[in-house]
Amino acid sequence: MKWIVLAIVIFVIGYTLVNIFYRKPGPAFRPYEDMNKRATTVRLLNAGWQKLPVELTRPADKPGFSMAASVARGGAGLGPDLEAAFAEKPRLLATIDKVTAPTDTAHGAPYAVFFTASLTDQNYQVGHLEALLRGNEIVLIPTLEKLPNHLLSRWEDADYLARVPTDRLPPGRYTIRLAAKGPAAQWTFSVR
Repeated sequence: MKWIVLAIVIFVIGYTLVNIFYRKPGPAFRPYEDMNKRATTVRLLNAGWQKLPVELTRPADKPGFSMAASVARGGAGLGPDLEAAFAEKPRLLATIDKVTAPTDTAHGAPYAVFFTASLTDQNYQVGHLEALLRGNEIVLIPTLEKLPNHLLSRWEDADYLARVPTDRLPPGRYTIRLAAKGPAAQWTFSVR
C-alpha cells in the first residue's frame, strides 16, 4: 500500500513540475469558441474585411463636437455580406437610440463616436466593440456578453463612447454603420 501512495505522490509532484515549466502562457484552448473565431476571421479576410482596433468606454459623457454628422437609419442587423462571414452570429444590441459623431477628423487622431443604445435583455452587457473596414466602409459591431451568475444590468439603455484610430485610414470620405438588431445608424465622415 505504501508503494502505491508513494507512486501517486511522485506522479503528482512530477506532473505539477512539468505543468508549471512547460505550460503555454495565456488562456487555455477552448475548441468551440476558438475555432469559431478562426473561421470567422478567415471568412472576413476572404470577403475583404479587416479589423480595426477600437476602444470602448462606458459610462461615457457626451463630448462636444463642433460639427456633428447627420445620422440616418439603415437596415437592421449586420447586413447580408457580414451575416455570411460570421461562424456564430454575435448577439447585438436591441436598438441604437442616439448617435453623436464629428463630420471629420485629422489623420492619426482617434475618431470618437458617442452613442446611446438599448439592450435586448438585462442579463447581458456590451462586452466589446468590433470595427471592420472594407474600402471606405466601416462597420461597428457592439457585442453583448452574459453577466455572471444572477447579475442584471441596472438600465436597459446606456451611453457608450467608441474611439476608432485613424492612423490606418488614408485620407478620404468614409461611411460608418453602427449595427444593431433594429435599424442601424449610418453616417459619413472625412479623414483629413
